[in-house]
Formats: sequence, C-alpha cells, structure tokens
Amino acid sequence: MRLTKGCKKVLEVLEHAHDLSSAQDIHGRMRGEDDKAPGLTTVYRSLESLVSMGLVQAVDLGDGERRYELVKPGEHHHHLVCESCRSSVHLDQCLIEELEEGIRHKYGFQIKGHILEIFGTCKGCLTK
Repeated sequence: MRLTKGCKKVLEVLEHAHDLSSAQDIHGRMRGEDDKAPGLTTVYRSLESLVSMGLVQAVDLGDGERRYELVKPGEHHHHLVCESCRSSVHLDQCLIEELEEGIRHKYGFQIKGHILEIFGTCKGCLTK
C-alpha cells in the first residue's frame, strides 16, 4: 500500500495526538509545524484514504464532526462519550463481538462492521 505525502503527514500528527482529533485539529497542528503544510481539503482526503485502509478510525461524538485516531490495521474500538464536557474514554474491548456471533447464527446475516459509541456523563462532570 502506497501512502501519499498528505497521508504520511496526517499519520505523523495522529501518532503524537493524545486525544481524538478532528480534521481541523490535524490541519491546525500541521500548519503550526510547517508553512507549506497541505490544505484542509487534502487533510480530509487523506483521512478518508487512511480510514479505508484501516489505519485510522473515524469516531462520531454526536456533534456533527468526525474525530480520528490511529489504529492498528484491522483493529477497532469504542468510546464512552461525555455529553457535558465532550471528553471520551477509549474502551479496551469490543462489546459487540458476542452479539454479532448471535446475529450470524440466528439470522444468517453476514456482518461487515459496526459502530458503537456510548453517550452519558463522565465521573468528573457528575461530581461538579
């Protein structure tokens, strides 16, 4: 698999990101490091390519803007999302795999993928 310059730069930014990052966040970090950084359109295109390659996961936090994070090829995971402060917690395990197996067995349905984010209020916001 051959990566474009834009994809490589996006991957570099995501490797150093500590949180989920929007395309705007990624673009801003690139601009802060290099005057000749790719434009926002290139960042969006690069993210789409990286998601389709399975190197980056897109996450919808329910606010209309996708966030992105680096994943190992073929890996995915889910998040707990606080509706108050918009923080997210990465869940270490997939909660859906057993459910998928039951669906395959009962309905003969071939599942290609799933998306799960759990919304609520984090411990910090509950104690405020």
